[in-house]
Amino acid sequence: MDRRTFVKGIVSGGVIMAVPGLTGCAGRGSKVPRIANTNPSRALVAWYSQTGHTARIGRVIADAWRKAGLVVDARDYRDIQPSAVTGYDLIAVGTPVFYMNVPDNLRDWLAALPPLDGVAAASFVTFGGHGDGQEYTCARLLSLLADKGAAPVGSGMSGNMSTFAPTWSSGNSARTLKYRHLPDQDTFRLAAGFADRMLAAVRRGETVNPSGLFGFQAIGAALPQVALTKLAMSDHHIDLKTCIRCELCVEKCPTDSIALGAGTVDGRTCLACFGCVNNCPTGAMRMRFAGHDVWGFSELLKRNDIKIQEPTV
Repeated sequence: MDRRTFVKGIVSGGVIMAVPGLTGCAGRGSKVPRIANTNPSRALVAWYSQTGHTARIGRVIADAWRKAGLVVDARDYRDIQPSAVTGYDLIAVGTPVFYMNVPDNLRDWLAALPPLDGVAAASFVTFGGHGDGQEYTCARLLSLLADKGAAPVGSGMSGNMSTFAPTWSSGNSARTLKYRHLPDQDTFRLAAGFADRMLAAVRRGETVNPSGLFGFQAIGAALPQVALTKLAMSDHHIDLKTCIRCELCVEKCPTDSIALGAGTVDGRTCLACFGCVNNCPTGAMRMRFAGHDVWGFSELLKRNDIKIQEPTV
């Protein structure tokens, strides 16, 4: 399957969930740890989510596993101490595609986990629009789990609206609004199916080889995209007159770069994730990008009367 065909499938279906053997995410292999427990009873679903897309998929996966009889803990990874990730038979970790890769903050959390000797593990990623780098990211995330000794069972990818604020702030709203219907209930139904397939693979004792992709995606992931993006960013601060002290920006910042009282953002540690701008309810978080005032995802939804669908499956 070439990239054009693959992307066309993503656009038309809203989501493609990768199962063992699907080209582009993970293939069957034997050079990985064996699953320690093929009759899992306790699972963890952890995610990194800035605007809610990845969290929704994580909740669907957790709900599917609960319906299958598992005891499931599910929350944002920032609410989970790495040392507490013990006693699980099955783990799923999710992230948005971050500049064609797994974000550094989530990598640091994964690196701090205790050994996951034989714990069955799945990864899932969300991407905006037609996507870019989602195949590499899902394979990379699964590989990071395998590096901790987990037994990889598969990866999944889910499409939604882009949350890259400079796109619409620069006058390209149509590019984002083309996908205003995503995620939809089909997205969540397919995510639940992915969870069921991952659990079935565990019970069969089937693992996959999370070999990373090469070619343009790996090259793109290796480029200093965050640094290049930050070169176009300026005047990043909080307008204290508009700020209502809700602290959402502080909560969403993965690197503790925001000093709310002073109204400042540390540009040295900022990852250019745009979570602060996207979640600010009043527009108090200010930023310019390539000469344009940046406004966030929550404002985009308001201006276009969009309500993101929640899972009902």
